[in-house]
Amino acid sequence: MKSDPSEYKNIIEKLLEKTRQRRVEWEQSFSSSFKCAVGSGDGGSFSFTISSSDDEPLSLRMSDESHNTIFRVSSNDLPTSPEEEEISQMIEELYELARRQALKINQKLELASTLLDRV
Repeated sequence: MKSDPSEYKNIIEKLLEKTRQRRVEWEQSFSSSFKCAVGSGDGGSFSFTISSSDDEPLSLRMSDESHNTIFRVSSNDLPTSPEEEEISQMIEELYELARRQALKINQKLELASTLLDRV
């Protein structure tokens, strides 16, 4: 499925902004994959999965409640346009925010600091 990432830029921007505001809750689904859901059970719910693997770029997938893929976009280390670079940067920031939230990175760093203070 080849898609034009600019077609989904608005959705990606909104997802990123809501994640920054912590209005979207991310959870770990696999080792390097994080998932969130938005909407309600009345036919208007969607899930987003952002994942990373060693041999592929970051990817963001939007699915409907029947698990149909609505779109899938990937970051690009060698973007061919300013818009592609912007979308890649948004996906990279979204992945890092989702990872930090799902794994509770900030809380774990604080705990580690407190424990090290006691040593």
